[in-house]
Amino acid sequence: MIGRFNIDPPALDDDLLQMVESHRRTTGQEYSAILHFGLWGTADCSTDVRLYAAYRHLADNPEDGPVWLETSRVHLEAGEGEKAMAIIDELERLDTPGLYPNLYSEDPEANRAHILADTGALDAALELLDSLRARHSDAPAYHYAVGSVLQEKGDFDGAAAAFDEATEALEDFRREAEEEEMLEELNVDFPAAQAFIERAKALAVANRPFEGERPMDLFGFREEIEL
Repeated sequence: MIGRFNIDPPALDDDLLQMVESHRRTTGQEYSAILHFGLWGTADCSTDVRLYAAYRHLADNPEDGPVWLETSRVHLEAGEGEKAMAIIDELERLDTPGLYPNLYSEDPEANRAHILADTGALDAALELLDSLRARHSDAPAYHYAVGSVLQEKGDFDGAAAAFDEATEALEDFRREAEEEEMLEELNVDFPAAQAFIERAKALAVANRPFEGERPMDLFGFREEIEL
């Protein structure tokens, strides 16, 4: 049990512990940074390393809602859907401070929808996403997630329309950022994000099944999709 969370950390592996702690002594890298980026200066972004760092951080910062969310995502990436969902359940039960429900990527229910989709519960995921539309219709990643689920269900026209909505939301976001003179601060590669959405739409138009990631924020759109 970590803080108020009915979550137990995974069993520690001595070799992993020694490797990560040796890296930290050399680089000074914080546990939270290892969780998000893997080990600086290496190619090691494995889920084992990131989860070790996550739980070491959470042992001292049990109320860090965003890190709990990221830990849930890493569990999902590791194929541990039940563990990912257990964290979401605890976040909602405790109403943990530090979350920002107006942001799609930090809404526990949005994360729950992604877990449902990634574990094959497509109808449940779509129903939950539909209930979140009023809250997140301005988020390109929200519409992308809807499109990806519809595409997996074989509704290719619906998926293409959702990807078009993602494009419109992305353009609205870019225009607002430009008007507020925040483009440089955001450091978002809008052309790359647009290309990411267009590649997904091309698969839907070609009646091809969805393959790839359901990003939770704009930065996730930079990943590649093979046509």
